[in-house]
Amino acid sequence: MPKPTGEWTEDDVLSLPQGENDTFERKGTRLLDLTIAQVKEGDVLDELAKQLSAFANMGGGRIIYGLTNAGGVDNGGVSRSVRGKQSTKEWLEDVVPTLTDLEILGFNVYEVLPRATGSSVAPDKSLYIVDVPDSERAPHQSKRDLKYYIRLSGKSRPAAHRIIEDIRNRARHSKPEVYDLQIASATPGSRNQALQGLVSEFQLNINLRFGVRNSSRVRAANACLQLSATVPLSTSMGTDEYFLRPGTPGTVLLELRNPLYPGMGVILGCVISVWAKVQILTDGESSLTFAGISPDDVLLSIDIFADSAQAQKQEFKLSNVDPQQYIRQAAKKEVDYIRSVARRIGSPRSHTGWS
Repeated sequence: MPKPTGEWTEDDVLSLPQGENDTFERKGTRLLDLTIAQVKEGDVLDELAKQLSAFANMGGGRIIYGLTNAGGVDNGGVSRSVRGKQSTKEWLEDVVPTLTDLEILGFNVYEVLPRATGSSVAPDKSLYIVDVPDSERAPHQSKRDLKYYIRLSGKSRPAAHRIIEDIRNRARHSKPEVYDLQIASATPGSRNQALQGLVSEFQLNINLRFGVRNSSRVRAANACLQLSATVPLSTSMGTDEYFLRPGTPGTVLLELRNPLYPGMGVILGCVISVWAKVQILTDGESSLTFAGISPDDVLLSIDIFADSAQAQKQEFKLSNVDPQQYIRQAAKKEVDYIRSVARRIGSPRSHTGWS
């Protein structure tokens, strides 16, 4: 599962994608730091109210203060106090509820401190994140200019009356999400053909374990998860928790057998198979690839469909969900198999190892 916003560090903030984005907005120091003489509190509140309205009306997002538009730290960051009277974090927590009608519930303010060494943030300053949730009370109007805003093409823009009515009348949907995805085991399976030289093509069976939780206040009567990756996937086993459904070739489609009530979660196990290739190289090292791709470059995606809600996508790097290195261990078993065959036929490279 992606790192929670409350755990973000300076490095996480600086590694956000370049350009405009509908899920976050970078704001310079002058749009928050009231210790700067030219900065007016009214201007700060006007801009904050606009962003709060836009994100709350369009699924949530993050306002990040202390960054340039290019993604670097602006002016060393934002002062940690508001004119020496109150911490910047506390000030934000106090003013956010006053800036929209209706009030936004469930927001959070996080302070990102400078890294211990080599920080671009000044020692007495920080970066600040206002984390705005997807609001079930939308639409939200800015109290500063009495306008409604939405996110469109990476910018917060005034919303037309028709759009606001759509938001006001939209059905409330459940919001299942995947968490704690990890590889629980990995084992070599059937081989595509007889061993050719020092190369083995085989089916790698990867046992995934993960939770699915309904983080909304609405019951998910029907939920499906579509697993896909940079390489084709397959599976053949259902469980007591889900059915297998026909899906797009190369993907795995799981339909939960039971509803997910608000706050409820289930733990699922799913064995996915991918064709792998292990080759012992001329220098004695070994390589593992999936359809010619290194395991470090394989991205696993999970699209979640719940009732009539818009699909939600979560992405995971395969190497990041394999802390026990089960894939590496499975590849080593295949290397051992190659070596055993090579010994029987007297290959001069029969004593190679796994890299």
